[in-house]
Amino acid sequence: MSTRSENTVTINQPIAKVHEALTTEGYWEHIAAKLSPEPGTVHEFTGNTAVLYEVLPTSLLPEAVRAMVSQSLKEKRTVTIGEVVDDQMSVSFTADVKGTPVDFKGDITYKAQGETTVLDYVTEVSVNIPMMGAAIEPKVAEALQELYTNEAKLTEEWIAANL
Repeated sequence: MSTRSENTVTINQPIAKVHEALTTEGYWEHIAAKLSPEPGTVHEFTGNTAVLYEVLPTSLLPEAVRAMVSQSLKEKRTVTIGEVVDDQMSVSFTADVKGTPVDFKGDITYKAQGETTVLDYVTEVSVNIPMMGAAIEPKVAEALQELYTNEAKLTEEWIAANL
């Protein structure tokens, strides 16, 4: 079973610059280095696909899950970026948290709204722990909102400094 969550964040930059950032390897290096207290890396980048190895702090996890995890979480995240068409673009992602029964995937619709870009996330979180997974999934989905908000802020900063 999995839990679906919907989140919205805003990037205070126009969609053309956001797309340019997403299709630049240096942007992903910035995200991997800064999104978490422990830096990650860009494993692979092809222009419209980024594969990141990230380290998520256990503090991001719900209290019920923290007791089961003794160290930071290593995540492999693959992001695929679409083209801007009619002032919007689609981005998809998958994330596998190594050594845990947690993974998540989703789609993000980026929409131009004047000089800002609104991101609508639809995420599916799976926690494959018998009897407990269904109770933990909504809490993991909740924690992802904080990650999405932080990534939007980092995107604004990177665009302001580089584009």
